[in-house]
Amino acid sequence: MAYFNKELAEIGFKLYEPCKELKPYIFNYWKIEANLSEKKSLKILTDGSLGFVINFANSFSLEVNQKQILCSSPVTLTGQTKYPTIINFNKKIEAFGIRFNPAGAYRFFDEELSCFQDRNIDYKDSFWNFIEFFEKLKTCSEEQRVIFCDEFLLKRLALSKKENSKYTFKIIELINKREGDISVEELSSYFNISARQIERVFKKELGLTVKLFIRIIRLRNTRDKISSLKVDTLTNTAYDNGFFDQAHFIKEFKSFMSETPKNYYSNKLQMAKELNYKKYKA
Repeated sequence: MAYFNKELAEIGFKLYEPCKELKPYIFNYWKIEANLSEKKSLKILTDGSLGFVINFANSFSLEVNQKQILCSSPVTLTGQTKYPTIINFNKKIEAFGIRFNPAGAYRFFDEELSCFQDRNIDYKDSFWNFIEFFEKLKTCSEEQRVIFCDEFLLKRLALSKKENSKYTFKIIELINKREGDISVEELSSYFNISARQIERVFKKELGLTVKLFIRIIRLRNTRDKISSLKVDTLTNTAYDNGFFDQAHFIKEFKSFMSETPKNYYSNKLQMAKELNYKKYKA
C-alpha cells in the first residue's frame, strides 16, 4: 500500500498492463486526462527507462536538467535520464503513454539507445510510422488503445533483428531485488562474467552505465520508503539503503530529485495529513 497521490488524481492518471508477450519489454501503458483551471507542473522520478508520450490535446513542455522542449508534436520520446522530468501542462490535457522496461526498448529501436539519454525528442520520422499509429489511437476507446498498442508493438517486435543478452534481464532483476545495494564487482562474481562485459551490455541495451542504473534503483527504493512515511529517521533510512553517511545521502537525493530528502518527506507528510492518510493500492 502507498499513500494517495493527489497530484496524479487531479490529472486522471491511470495505468494499464501490456499483454503477456510484451511484459519483458513494456513496463506499462498510462493515460492522463483532465480539464485544468490553471497551468500545472508535475515532477516524475526516473526509472532508467525511456518511453513515448502520445498527445491528443494542448501542447505541453518537458524539462530535464534545466533543458526544456515544447511538445507540440503528436508523439514525443522521453529518454533515459538520472534527472527528474518536470511536465508542465496547459489546461486541457489528454495523453497516452508507452513506458519500456529498462533494456526492454533495445529490440524496438534502430538507433543506439545512448543517443536518447537526457533528451526529449519530437519523434516524427522512423520505422515506427507514427502518423498512422496516432490517427488510429485518436479514434479508440481506452480499452481499444491498449489492445491496439499491444498489436502495434508486437508487429515491431517481430520485425526486430536484435536479441537481448542472456544476462541482461537477470542482472536487472538482481539489482532490483537488492534494491540497488549491490556493486558491479558483486554482479560480476554472481554471474561469472567480467565487469567490462556487464558495462558493455548496459551501454548497448539500456543506453546507461551499470553504475548509474544501480544508483537510480537505490534512490527509487529509498524514495519509495520515504513516501510510505514508515521511517523513524531519515538518517537511519539512509544507512538502511546503503548510503555510508548523511552528507552522501543528501547529495545523491538532491541529484536525482532536485530537492532534499527532508523537504521531500515534509511535503509527503503534509499531503498525507491533508488527505487524512488516505491510501491506495500501489
